[in-house]
Amino acid sequence: MHVWSFDAFLLHPFYQEKPFVSEAAQKRERELVAKEIEKFQVSIQTLCRNALTLGRIMDYMQEDMDAMKNELQMWRQENRQHAEALQKEQRKQAVRYCASLSLAKKINISADVQNQAAKSQALKELDS
Repeated sequence: MHVWSFDAFLLHPFYQEKPFVSEAAQKRERELVAKEIEKFQVSIQTLCRNALTLGRIMDYMQEDMDAMKNELQMWRQENRQHAEALQKEQRKQAVRYCASLSLAKKINISADVQNQAAKSQALKELDS
């Protein structure tokens, strides 16, 4: 149990003697507090307005990101389609090239056969 002394009782803030404040000083103090409250209200209103604008921007940004993602997928699909078409065309050209080489070889072989036949004919004529 704590025993309170009279001195401790008088030192408690509730019982401390408060200095006399004039009404004019109290009025000035109230005006300063009112001005500060008004500044806080304006700051809070500005903050709320900006937060609302920021929220709308964030919503639009999400929509834009979704649209860009869809567009990217579309371009990737189109790129795949063109790459496949290019590969098919390259294969066709390779087949045509090989076929033309085969045809050229056949023509060369045919020309060689004709040359050999002409030489053989010439040799036969010389022998006769």
